[in-house]
Amino acid sequence: MSRDFTSDPLRIDVLAAESCRGAILYGLYDLLASVGTAWSYLTEGTFQPPMTRVRIVARDKEPFRCIGRVPVMPDATLEEADDAEIICLPNFRIGEVERPKDVLGPEIDWILRRHASGARLACACSGAALLADAGLLDGEEATAHWSMREIFRKRWPSVAFCPDRTLTFAGPGDSIVMSGGMASWADLALYVIARFLGPEHAAKSARFYCVDPRPDGQRHFAAPMRRLQTEDAVIRECQEWLADGYGEHDAVGRMIAQSGLPRRTFDRRFRAATGYSPTDYVQSLRIEEAKQFLEMEGHNVESIAEAVGYSDTRAFRRLFKKMTGLSPAEYRRRFSSSGFLSPR
Repeated sequence: MSRDFTSDPLRIDVLAAESCRGAILYGLYDLLASVGTAWSYLTEGTFQPPMTRVRIVARDKEPFRCIGRVPVMPDATLEEADDAEIICLPNFRIGEVERPKDVLGPEIDWILRRHASGARLACACSGAALLADAGLLDGEEATAHWSMREIFRKRWPSVAFCPDRTLTFAGPGDSIVMSGGMASWADLALYVIARFLGPEHAAKSARFYCVDPRPDGQRHFAAPMRRLQTEDAVIRECQEWLADGYGEHDAVGRMIAQSGLPRRTFDRRFRAATGYSPTDYVQSLRIEEAKQFLEMEGHNVESIAEAVGYSDTRAFRRLFKKMTGLSPAEYRRRFSSSGFLSPR
């Protein structure tokens, strides 16, 4: 017998802490809490009972402010919240020194208990870092905001981090789902609605909120992580030179010559220090600079290609499409100032 969610709502808890972002916390809460009610009111003018019971759960019930000083008023404590079928995690600010367990230990223990009891986990953005630190993603694919790539590589090397994905799945029976960039919390919520309440309700929610799920991932948003590492002074000097010299002919060869290292040794040390091969690093810097040119007016594609180090415009177009998922013209239409201001 199929479940009647109007009389037995799907139970969802959304975890909150001071290090989460209010837009994602309340975005998840609002979209998930509106299933069954918003569409009927919009189209029929009638109130229908919600199909979900959504609560904000935190370490205690005392009100607090999260990132941006957004006020949060929890509905239940970790000790009280023991019946949810789905646990949703928004993003959490993850530092480069402290591990999630050091800051959110009680929250991670609660997640582990609830998952062991059968609750499904749905994580937005950097919420996946809590699961990685808990060991739930070992040997699995994961996604989060593209800026987490280096943290995952260093802290959780057994996790296959996929920054290009909008959604990834892990655990037995896909019991864990993760979404990538900050705004992809909407894709996460729509997936949860479709899987547990039905695709027709996900479609209604998307239409009500004017949300267009993005299957193309984060590639056109991502920027290379240019943080200078400090352990390898030779590679650091090459990075510093490359910040301005990325457009030079044979930039990789110039770096190798500057380093005084054999090619294989340089490649190995560069990858160990940055997470990129030298060629991929140079290409990432060039494409990021090209994005910035495209976001401004007055530069044609040919001049941009030359400015960032490509004499073959066709090769530049192919590489740009491969790395961002968009052609230069498509990227300009979507992200230039005139593109943002024009009707979609």
